[in-house]
Amino acid sequence: MFKERWNDLTPSRRCDWIDQLRGWAVIVMIEVHVVNVWLHQGLAPGWLNYLNGLVAPSFTMAAGFSLAISTFKFDGTLRPFWPDTVRRLGFILLCAYALHAPGITLADWTVLGTAQKFRELFKIDVLQCIVFSLLLLQGLARLVRNPKVFTALALFIAIGVPLVSPSMWATGVADGLWLPIRGLFNGNPDRGVQALFPLFPWVAFPAFGAFLGGLYRHFRVEPIHGQARWSEARYLVALALLGAALLAWGQPMQQSWLWKGTWFQQHGVWMLQSKSGAFTYAELSSIGNTTLPSVAARLGWILMGGAVMGLVELLRRAWPGPNPIKAASNESLLLYMLHLNMLFSVLLAPVVVGLTGWGWYSLGWVGTLTMTAVVIALNLWAGVVWQNIRKTPDFMRRLQRLAVAVLGVWFVVGGWWTVRHYVTSPELAKEPYLFLNAARVRKGLPPTTDGLSHDPKEAAQEKARRGLRLNDEERRLLESTL
Repeated sequence: MFKERWNDLTPSRRCDWIDQLRGWAVIVMIEVHVVNVWLHQGLAPGWLNYLNGLVAPSFTMAAGFSLAISTFKFDGTLRPFWPDTVRRLGFILLCAYALHAPGITLADWTVLGTAQKFRELFKIDVLQCIVFSLLLLQGLARLVRNPKVFTALALFIAIGVPLVSPSMWATGVADGLWLPIRGLFNGNPDRGVQALFPLFPWVAFPAFGAFLGGLYRHFRVEPIHGQARWSEARYLVALALLGAALLAWGQPMQQSWLWKGTWFQQHGVWMLQSKSGAFTYAELSSIGNTTLPSVAARLGWILMGGAVMGLVELLRRAWPGPNPIKAASNESLLLYMLHLNMLFSVLLAPVVVGLTGWGWYSLGWVGTLTMTAVVIALNLWAGVVWQNIRKTPDFMRRLQRLAVAVLGVWFVVGGWWTVRHYVTSPELAKEPYLFLNAARVRKGLPPTTDGLSHDPKEAAQEKARRGLRLNDEERRLLESTL
């Protein structure tokens, strides 16, 4: 069968390996967030942390790959930017900022709002990174208007950005800039906000994806006398070899690229002059993932993994029934939004945590793996269901309108029981809401500088009074008062 696939020059209509990569990235992404929330700190092994760190590069690279395939037509001309692409990117950006908004209710935006929550609105997370990266690549494509030139320039960006990224992370760079664009430059904390995925170096991953997409378009999509230049199997083998080469160069070079050099003293501060530039020890500790070898190593693992997924998909017999991996790939934005709201808006809600005791870092491996399996299963089920709903557009639009109406009602009525919860139990608040000191005085408690309780025993007593689940430390505190 492999020999047959190796010689099959039928032009590609759908790239299965990138669908597989994106689908499995969704699954691992859910695992990342569940483990980071509930697993006891220090239990996660290093290899799992490294694997989890490949999720965002996989997503962003896949986004760039899809852009290169969808932006240029077979004849090399550009597809319109308006309205479909603008609407899609605008919707993703809206979702991105909604996830970091103070909340989705009027209560969240008013009495439950804090200055830090409003600053967090401008945190650059993976969705913002994807949208801004794709906008840059779209602009580049429409500037050069040639798929081959675009492919070459995308590779230039993928190499050039990691070369300059460490310098962008130097202390003070971009500090004080307007917060909506501050986080595009680096992930250094500024005014209590720290970008998770700044464009330096993260734009390198969608740019490299666009380069791979341009190659795929040339070798697998563009027909020459009705046939592709390469078979899918040949492309996947070449992809794996490229990944192995990137890993073989990048993995051993990471330490020497950053840390090998000459130490010197400047104005009383010791700095290392390395290939990445001159940096202090503290700066070197924060820029390890921004260098060219680090980006190359992660791309290497991703390409080899994606090639294996593609080859398995190419050779295996089709299974009956729905394909949850493909559904996760096609509905990646839905599952991204769904699982985050499931975790942080529902399962970590104060009332739920008080009843279950499943707060941050509260579970061992058995509990965490069980939660991981349940959350993944629910999300994959939702992806498959929504794929089926898409087959009936009228019904889908009715559901969407109903969802918008429900969100509108929720915006008005939701969240007020949380206000009541903290008005009656200000000792349990974790955010410095403006009404907390008034609530404390009403209960006969002394006011504090920020309204928050700074006495663990005080909070434990209130939890016990309300019948909420106590952790071991809180039980010990209460027992010591008896």
